[in-house]
Amino acid sequence: MALIFSHCGVSLIFMGSDNPATPSFLSKARERLMRSIFRGQPSNEKELAKVIEQASQDDIINEDTEDMIRGVFAITKRRITDIMIPRSQIVAIDMDCTIAAAIKTISESGHSRYPVSLEDKDHIQGILMAKDLLPIASESDKRIADYQHLLRKPVVVPESKRVDAMLKDFQKNRFHMAIVIDEYGGVCGLVTIEDILELIVGEINDEYEQEESSKDIVKTGENTYTVDGSTSIEDFTQYFHTQLPSIDVDTIAGLVIHSLGHIPHKDESTTINEFTFKVLSSNHHQVHQLLVTVNPPTAES
Repeated sequence: MALIFSHCGVSLIFMGSDNPATPSFLSKARERLMRSIFRGQPSNEKELAKVIEQASQDDIINEDTEDMIRGVFAITKRRITDIMIPRSQIVAIDMDCTIAAAIKTISESGHSRYPVSLEDKDHIQGILMAKDLLPIASESDKRIADYQHLLRKPVVVPESKRVDAMLKDFQKNRFHMAIVIDEYGGVCGLVTIEDILELIVGEINDEYEQEESSKDIVKTGENTYTVDGSTSIEDFTQYFHTQLPSIDVDTIAGLVIHSLGHIPHKDESTTINEFTFKVLSSNHHQVHQLLVTVNPPTAES
C-alpha cells in the first residue's frame, strides 16, 4: 500500500504493507495518517503538520523525511528576497575583463555560472558558464566582450516573487539562475535552483564549498581565531559546538552589530557567551573580519 502526498509539485510517498499476516506493521498512527488524508483531512496545514509530527514520533517516517515535508511547506511561505544571494555577495565577471582575469575569478570562487556585468551590477549582460571558457582559455589576452555569443540571456525576476513559483519556473524553463531586482529596477541579488532545493533537503555543499567554508574560521592561537564577518551563525555554532543568542540575524557580523548597537570601528570588542569578538577590519556599513577569543569557563560555570 502506498500513499502519495503532493504539495507544490513535490510528491512524497509513504509505504505501507499489503501482507494481511503482518497487520502490526501498520501502526494506529499510520492508519490515522492515511485515513485522514484519503478523507480530505486534515482540513488545514496546521492539522497536517501535527499528523506528520506524530508520524515521525511513531517512526512511520524518519526525521529526514519529516524535515523534507516541512521544507515543502516552507517554500510556499517565502519570497525570493528571503533566500537570495544579496547584491554585495554576487560574484560577477566584468564584460571588459580578459579571459585570463575571468578564469582567475572562476578559480577563486568555484561557481559554475556567473553574471556578466557592464560597468556595474545593475547592468547584467548575460550569464556565463565556467565550462564555456575552457575552449578559449588559450586566448588569455582577449576580452569577454569579444565572446558575447557565449553569454546566455539573463532571467530577471522581482524580489517579491514566491519561492514555489520560482521553483516551477526553474523546472519548466530549464534554467538554474535568475537575477533578482527591486521595485526600482536595480539588481538586489540572485537566486539559484540550489538555493530553493536547500530549503527542502538541507544544505548542498560540493567539495570546493566545504574547503572554502573552513577558511571562514582560521585558528591563530590556542584560544583565538580569525572569523570572516559573513560567516553564518549556523557555521559558527557548528564549528565551535556551541549555541548563540537567538536573534534575527544571519551572520557573525550581524550578531556583533546587534550586541554593540552600531556599526563598530576597528578594535571595538564585545563579549557574547564564552566568546569575545574584536573587530579587525570594518567600514562605515560592514564588518569584514573579527578576532574571536574563546574565554575559559569561570569558576561559577
